[in-house]
Amino acid sequence: LIGAAGGQDIEMSADMDELASALFSVMILLIGLILAFVTLFLAVSTVVRANTKTIAMMHIFGYSFKECGTAILNGYRPAAWIGFALGTIYQYGLLKIMITVVFRDWEGIPEYHFNWSVFMIVLISFLIIYEMIMYVCSLRIKKISIKEIVLE
Repeated sequence: LIGAAGGQDIEMSADMDELASALFSVMILLIGLILAFVTLFLAVSTVVRANTKTIAMMHIFGYSFKECGTAILNGYRPAAWIGFALGTIYQYGLLKIMITVVFRDWEGIPEYHFNWSVFMIVLISFLIIYEMIMYVCSLRIKKISIKEIVLE
């Protein structure tokens, strides 16, 4: 999902200590977190809301709400992982180009290297938060009223 791209702002802000001020790093971090959480939550909520009739029909045919949640939401996990990977590559490439091409004539600009420890922390955090949001949205599936859906 699109929210995966916000994780790269977290990587970028954690690795900016040599390139920018602490305030700038915090601003990038906050923007990335807000963008990631809001986008991810809206996207998953929209998917659940768009599939209420499908979920109701699946439940009528004997599927548990857990199975409904799995069927509706599991297809988005690979897209989120791919989005995270592509966002990481994009962020690294963008910073590398900025440092080597745009700022090559400036004095005192340090070389930019990929920070694997920050990447692993952000990846693990992303996976935990992503799964928590998926869990919360699957709980929302349990609150779908089959009676209201059938009466529509």
